[in-house]
Amino acid sequence: MFEPLEPTGGGLLPDRGRWRNAVNLLLCAAGAAGVALGGWALYDTYQTHQDRAASRALITRACAGLVDAEAVMELHGGADRVVPGTRWPATVDFDTVPDGCVLSRLRDRDGRDEEFPQFTLELKGLPLERALHLTPDSRDNTPFPRGRSRDDATARTRLPDRMPLGDGRLGDYGPDDVTVVARCEQPARHGMTSLIVTAASPGTGHEATDRPVLARLARLAAERAAAAYGCRTALPALPSALPAPVTGLGPAGDRADSCGWYAAHARTAGHDRLPDRSAGVPLGGGAREEGCLLGVSPAATERILGLLPREEREDAATSAWLGPWWLRTRTYFGDDAAAVAVPARYAPDPVVPGRAGRTGDVLYGSMSCQGRPATLTLTGPHHYRAVLGARLDEVFRAYAADAAARRGCEGLVLPPPE
Repeated sequence: MFEPLEPTGGGLLPDRGRWRNAVNLLLCAAGAAGVALGGWALYDTYQTHQDRAASRALITRACAGLVDAEAVMELHGGADRVVPGTRWPATVDFDTVPDGCVLSRLRDRDGRDEEFPQFTLELKGLPLERALHLTPDSRDNTPFPRGRSRDDATARTRLPDRMPLGDGRLGDYGPDDVTVVARCEQPARHGMTSLIVTAASPGTGHEATDRPVLARLARLAAERAAAAYGCRTALPALPSALPAPVTGLGPAGDRADSCGWYAAHARTAGHDRLPDRSAGVPLGGGAREEGCLLGVSPAATERILGLLPREEREDAATSAWLGPWWLRTRTYFGDDAAAVAVPARYAPDPVVPGRAGRTGDVLYGSMSCQGRPATLTLTGPHHYRAVLGARLDEVFRAYAADAAARRGCEGLVLPPPE
């Protein structure tokens, strides 16, 4: 009744013209590619899920369950593959102090995996057999670029002072790390009186977003580690905001931060050969560490050179050519005060509470605050100390007197004038 349909072009498909056949072939190819890509996407999603699951398990194991593994993976913009750090391999076992874990992330670079730092957790206990706070020679730890520079070298520092967490009782933080301190009600394992926990994401390019994550990780780890070490403690809550560390130096005028003492001193003593810039941090009544960085601007350097007697001017000009002029003060309180060391000929020399002196580029003194020790230090490069002369001791005395009055300390011991 009906005639069978025959392909007009002798092929398997009706011949609808060269162009329409080409379109049909393209659609078929696209459909096949879509199926293949969809399969690859499903596989890639599955593989990523497997990588993240394995990474979470590894983080939990390496850091002994002290941290939130998912939060660790959020750092640095997120990481799916986390491995033990091969450069500084470490896992937490609570057998010794210091202790810690080091983790890296893997990223595909041109078909091969490259390792980058992701997260470091450090556990330290006070007292330590070796110093926790080294006050190095200015040449080893200059806060500004080394050598001669045409730029305004003292406008910004590469080594900002620690910012207090709230009032400082909980700890402090820097550009890429947060430290939480658990003070033990009674000595814990290993004779520990304070547990210091630092969560760091080295070289992070996401400071603003990573800092709150690091703060939560550090506090959680401190709480859990304190329980593991038998350190009974009560940690304050985290502050609602964590401002960026202070890297810019401003005019050393009226200030209400940790450089306020210097503003008051300069008003009464006059700047003369003294710094005209400062970078302070918010004052915390419970801070374990307070610092103030002072710098001399290029304009002030020229002014000081113009004020000097002719016999001093040439040496001072040479010193200004060698590098910027600056001073840095730091005070350590409580357990941290007994963990300070200053440079010595063969090994760092611990600062014993009740002592004072000067060694290398460092002046140091001590006092007692509510029955607990405090150590004060002032560091500055030799070429600037030569310009200051007796003014250096005046600055140190003004700084120490302010710290003692503000923190209710007594028994202040300072080195005799040089």
